[in-house]
Amino acid sequence: MAMVDVIKKSDLFGALGTEHLDAVATYSRGNSYREGDIIFREGDIAEELYILMEGRIVLEMNVQPVPTRPPIPTALEVVSKDEFFGWSALVEPHVFTLSARCLLPCTAVAIKGDMLRKTMSSDPVLGFEVTKKLSQLLSLRLANTRLRLINGIGLTLFNTELLAVG
Repeated sequence: MAMVDVIKKSDLFGALGTEHLDAVATYSRGNSYREGDIIFREGDIAEELYILMEGRIVLEMNVQPVPTRPPIPTALEVVSKDEFFGWSALVEPHVFTLSARCLLPCTAVAIKGDMLRKTMSSDPVLGFEVTKKLSQLLSLRLANTRLRLINGIGLTLFNTELLAVG
């Protein structure tokens, strides 16, 4: 399958025309990963944005509830086929906020973040469309994280109240 076709199927670039897709394809490359491979780690410099072609990716953060113990990788999101991840390549300070680990063997397209940012700056239509999709993803992830926090806090408060009553 041609790189343009892969990019067109993604939720990030699906609304773009051929001219824009051709531009993005010029600084994109395919990669294969094995189950368990780490594509990037939380805190790494974010040089590339990714589109998942095949497989499943878990986005994790290290949580350290006890300072004297090692951090625990904690899953926050699962990325499926045609979804994008690694948005930090487009947003300053260009540092990954999560790690990406392959749950299955995966194939992904890696897009050079600096080149995409330059293209977005010089082409307002492309810039607007990518920014719109990026904003939608960030909003969705923020809402999902918020729900998890509320549910976790709710359970914690509920359990604390039961212990106090019992």
